Amino acid sequence: MTDEKTVPVFDGHNDVLLRLWRSGNASPETLLIEGDTVGHIDLPRAKKGGLAGGLCAAYVPSPSMEKDANGDYSTPTEADALKATLAMAGLLFRAEKQSKGALKVCRTAADIRNAIAEGAFASVFHIEGAEAIGADLDALHVLYEAGLRTLGPVWSRPNIFAYGVPFRFPSTPDIGPGLTDAGKRLVKTCNELKIMVDLSHMNEQGFWDIAKISDA
Repeated sequence: MTDEKTVPVFDGHNDVLLRLWRSGNASPETLLIEGDTVGHIDLPRAKKGGLAGGLCAAYVPSPSMEKDANGDYSTPTEADALKATLAMAGLLFRAEKQSKGALKVCRTAADIRNAIAEGAFASVFHIEGAEAIGADLDALHVLYEAGLRTLGPVWSRPNIFAYGVPFRFPSTPDIGPGLTDAGKRLVKTCNELKIMVDLSHMNEQGFWDIAKISDA
């Protein structure tokens, strides 16, 4: 009989930053580090369950979660989205600092491997819906330097880059045109910076546009 070996699990997406940002707690990063009973992830439960790390998403809710006549959600402004995204990013970096090595924000594959080997939670800063980034892409470069390594251009709503598939059933992803010119520049720049492009929520034509122009 062979010895059992724990296989570390790396999660492709979680919303822990959104949950903590909206918690109203004066020190929400403490909830992540010390643990609480709400949501799916905190460090004590991750360690107990073998969750070695994951993509921690900054997702900006729609200004109104009421759908319009077409069943679509409204899109936040760039200013509001950037403010919320920076708040969630700041929360993640404060958690790293206060965790005393129990959580690491990883910027390379080697960082992830090293964090797992050390028993630290390997966190990757991710953006779900790029409303915080303007067509000039200045914010993309700044966020990259801050640690952004994966990005989904859209959530289930349109923005200046592409068209997200709305929450309709029955429905099809074959809705709307492909990437805008700004969206094409976004994908190419992500390739140059080595920011992974996440195709979740993308409509069909946008998916094929990215597959065609991406060199990653």
